[in-house]
Amino acid sequence: MGDRERVVVETDATRKRALADLLRDRGVTVSDWFEEQLDLLIAETPRTYPDGEVEVPPADPVASLQDVDWAFSSADTTYLSHDIHPYPAKFIPQIPAALIRRLSRRGDLVLDPFGGSGTTALEAIRLGRRALSIDANPLAELVGRVKIGRLDNAASRQLNAFRTLMAGHALSPPEAGGDPGSIAEFIPDVPNIEKWFAPSAVAELALIRAKSENLDGLARDIARLALSRIVVSASFQDSETRYASKPRDVEPGATLAMYIAALDATIRRVEHAEPAVRYGLADFITANAQELRSSLVPDSSVDLVVTSPPYGNATDYHLYHRFRIFWLGFDPRDFGRIEIGSHLRHQRDGTGFEDYIRDLLPVFEGVGRVLKPGGFAAVVIGDSVYNGEAFASAESLSEGVSSLGLETVELLTRPLPEFRRSFSAAARRATEEKILVLRRPVGRERPRLVAPAYKLWPFEKDLRRREAVALVDCDPDDWSFPGQAAHIAKRLVFSHGIRYPGGFIAPTWQRILENGYSGDESGRKDPKYATHGIHRYKGKFYPQLAKSLLNSAGLDVGATVLDPFCGSGTLVLEGHLSGLRAHGVDLNPLAARIASAKVGVLDLDPNHVLRAAEFLRAELTGTVSCTGSMDQFPEAAHEEIESWFATPIAFKLNHVLSVIRASSTGVLQEFLEVVFSSIVRDVSHQDPRDLRIRRRKEPLDDADVFGAFLGALDAQVERLEDFWAIRGHCPTPLVRPTVVHGDAREGRPFDKLGLRDRSVDCVLTSPPYATALPYIDTDRLSLLLLFGLTSSDRRPLERDLTGSREITASSRRALEAEIRSPTSGALPGSVERFLIELLVTTEKAEVGFRRQNRPSLLLRFFSDLSRVLAESERLLRPGGHLFMVIGDSSTRIAGEDIRIPTTDLSRDIAEHLGMRLVDEFSIDVTTEDMKHAKNSITENRVIRLVKEGRI
Repeated sequence: MGDRERVVVETDATRKRALADLLRDRGVTVSDWFEEQLDLLIAETPRTYPDGEVEVPPADPVASLQDVDWAFSSADTTYLSHDIHPYPAKFIPQIPAALIRRLSRRGDLVLDPFGGSGTTALEAIRLGRRALSIDANPLAELVGRVKIGRLDNAASRQLNAFRTLMAGHALSPPEAGGDPGSIAEFIPDVPNIEKWFAPSAVAELALIRAKSENLDGLARDIARLALSRIVVSASFQDSETRYASKPRDVEPGATLAMYIAALDATIRRVEHAEPAVRYGLADFITANAQELRSSLVPDSSVDLVVTSPPYGNATDYHLYHRFRIFWLGFDPRDFGRIEIGSHLRHQRDGTGFEDYIRDLLPVFEGVGRVLKPGGFAAVVIGDSVYNGEAFASAESLSEGVSSLGLETVELLTRPLPEFRRSFSAAARRATEEKILVLRRPVGRERPRLVAPAYKLWPFEKDLRRREAVALVDCDPDDWSFPGQAAHIAKRLVFSHGIRYPGGFIAPTWQRILENGYSGDESGRKDPKYATHGIHRYKGKFYPQLAKSLLNSAGLDVGATVLDPFCGSGTLVLEGHLSGLRAHGVDLNPLAARIASAKVGVLDLDPNHVLRAAEFLRAELTGTVSCTGSMDQFPEAAHEEIESWFATPIAFKLNHVLSVIRASSTGVLQEFLEVVFSSIVRDVSHQDPRDLRIRRRKEPLDDADVFGAFLGALDAQVERLEDFWAIRGHCPTPLVRPTVVHGDAREGRPFDKLGLRDRSVDCVLTSPPYATALPYIDTDRLSLLLLFGLTSSDRRPLERDLTGSREITASSRRALEAEIRSPTSGALPGSVERFLIELLVTTEKAEVGFRRQNRPSLLLRFFSDLSRVLAESERLLRPGGHLFMVIGDSSTRIAGEDIRIPTTDLSRDIAEHLGMRLVDEFSIDVTTEDMKHAKNSITENRVIRLVKEGRI
């Protein structure tokens, strides 16, 4: 807690007596009642707390600790759920927060072997780390789990029903002297229980405990923690910090009424903290910290230790929580026998300061084992007083751990507030404490990268080497790298683990994304992790390639990346997952919608998404009242819809859209509509396996539209739940990407994105291949249903796409004239020469109109590509990278295959605009099992260029 301040409240004598009588009946002191009212008010009011601003790791983490005002004298120490339950001698959250920020990175594992009420754990996950909290006190595990709990719909329903049940019992409480019946087994074996609890309190506490056992998961934990919160108030114990019996009258029902208030307050606290801990990953374990076994915490698996051991001869945690531990079903005497620094143990056994340090050393022997080489351990500890003599705990611990493989790198002093609630007498309370910073030295053996379990293609092996060298200065001969780059190595794609000295293998972020944290050890390449598989989209490049190329550019976290042909958003999603500021533009409205939805849904409250999915299942399962309406589609689109969908199917599609649009807005609606779009081809007259738009041989008379949609939705929700479960492992901040529907050939879309000249660090794109794929025509049904775009609406959009096959006769003639007499100089000579040769060859041969159009279409394609690359060059900073993933195609004229060297000519265009070629290499691509896939491009090239000039 922060510094305590006295509050004086003036009232009249009548109100004072009335309040005192009421609180006496409830077994609550005025002080405790006032604190409870503050808790309730604060839980209902938006709180401020240290935010998670973008962290810039200090060049010297230890030296940066000197810049912190460790007193935190005016800081709010009760934000989020930090004060959800009384706990003595806990350190304020600002201390672990400052240490975690400076001595660890996002996704790191932070251990507190004296976890207490979970202060370190809550701060760790709030700051994007993972947490492991260990304590010998069984109450600590319960407090910690609730502190970071996320109330889902099922838990909320359980708690609502449970509260109603308890309210009913409060109206008719169990008789104090009656037959306890089924609740007898829930009365703990408290010595002299009648000295400490009124019979009515015993009966009601046992009833609460018995009924809470019927709950599960977080609901059960919350119910039990609320019980723990009121145990002392329901007892005869004089106060939280005075262990003496003071009997009083306790009215029947008073304990239950107090419990309901505590239950409400606890739920509100959890709900208030939920946004800050939503994706947090933390484990709370009841164990003796002196026994940090390998089975509990593997060697070299912890990135940072932040802890505050019990101070010597200062506090008795087992006594402070004695009755709580009993009522939760444990025996505080078991905890008391192993409690380090216990004052009662000192009095009973005559232990001294040497025994206290001797008890601590096994803990830090384990800390030295579980820390990764180079990892820090920050220990907040105060001096100890034994028999009136003060002992320097931090200095003695520093000396003791020197033989355990830990080195002292800093010792800081922190003044303590004058007031601290404790059983300790004033003479034993310290006025300052120390922050001892230890470090496990880095040995000579370097960590090594571990390859994926699945087989890599030759080009993937090459990419593995490129990205490892660029990001972590890896030695590709043995895959070792400097230990200080271990956190950056988590971003690698084609390395799935980091093997530390001692054998522990930490999975990379990519491995976790593909196979989970525990993972499928056999390994499988998954290109649909997160939301990558939300919707089919032709010609997209797979996500591992995009991320690996970003890595090979050596980009820092927070760098700005752009895809001017973003398609379904592979680059923007991978930029998001890599901690980059990613932007995308696409002229196809469906593509922009898919890209926006697949990144936007990841930032939504999971409960919001799950509730929407639950509602849609209820609305579309069983007997569904589907009226014969097409009101979700513009009337102008009805005729074309009826041509491509059987009437019953069209009505069902309309109904799904109506339910989606009536129950959702914004990003959630975009997500649901994209899921809807993903099933459209399958329930239409179109052959879903045909790249071209062809009708089925046997048209559909009807289809299970509702089942198809719910199946697709369930699949995506399952993917989202997999992602939410591992999001806390992400080693970087997740910056929301931006996607706009627009034309990348001109500057307006980039203005919408907030991009300015020299503001982009990397452009990575896979341009539409010249005349290769009819994107608009391929997605015509989704464009028709979602956007109301009829064939006449789609025709100009198709012509405007870069790489379009559509062209009018007049446009063709104008372009042919330009091929014969180029005047602008916008394209390099190699492009002009190729086009004139192709035009001459075409004119000499007798070919159909599509091949006659080819030279003009290619001129338009290269001109459009040049305009997009010119915009990209303008936006790139000097030294920024441009990656193009592109492939060649061919045309057949007079029986001869003529290669269209798209790759070479695209590279020439970029160089013509002032870019410098850095590298070029081939990659193989696979094709979907689709008709006409034999005509697909199966070999691509990656062209890597850099913008010249000074930064």
